[in-house]
Amino acid sequence: MIVLVAATGIRASEMLGLRWSDIRWERSEIKIRQTYVHGNIQPGAKTKLSKSTVTMHPVLAQLLKDWRAETSYAADDDYVFASSKLGGKKPRFGSMVVEDYLQPAAIRAGVLEVKDGKRCIDGEFVKRFGFHTFRHSLTSWLMANGENPQIVRAMLRWTNLNMLAHYAHGFKSDKLEAQGAVLDKLVKSGVKSGVGND
Repeated sequence: MIVLVAATGIRASEMLGLRWSDIRWERSEIKIRQTYVHGNIQPGAKTKLSKSTVTMHPVLAQLLKDWRAETSYAADDDYVFASSKLGGKKPRFGSMVVEDYLQPAAIRAGVLEVKDGKRCIDGEFVKRFGFHTFRHSLTSWLMANGENPQIVRAMLRWTNLNMLAHYAHGFKSDKLEAQGAVLDKLVKSGVKSGVGND
């Protein structure tokens, strides 16, 4: 679940609604046909563009094939992430996966901190931490690594680039590096501390 969401930016509701028949192995893509929201399967996707396909890298395809070989629910009509408690009739509940596995793993890995009952990433308060966080992380990572914004837009299946302003966040290390570059230029151009410059 985590690798699929982290690598593709697929929405949690889309990931939970996936059936094995939605994975087009020969075309290296995943078709979004339905979502799983508040315990209900809903046909279609969040937006018209969301209904498109998600590109699937060969490494991701192999991981999904490995999962299919391991799961008890591997028929074409089965959910990719079926709930064993519900006999495979419905997907797993994303909120339970986040609470039981994702957040504890993020805390152990040092990605997520809990200070005074509040969740923080890189020292900054975060309102929520779950699968949706990966859409933000993927966008931020792609932009920090110089990816073409149009490729990012297409990967996240947005209708326009305005969503970058909401999803792309600077990493602390990137902010420090950018600030260091500015200070380096200022020092080289003759601006020195303690000389009364504002």
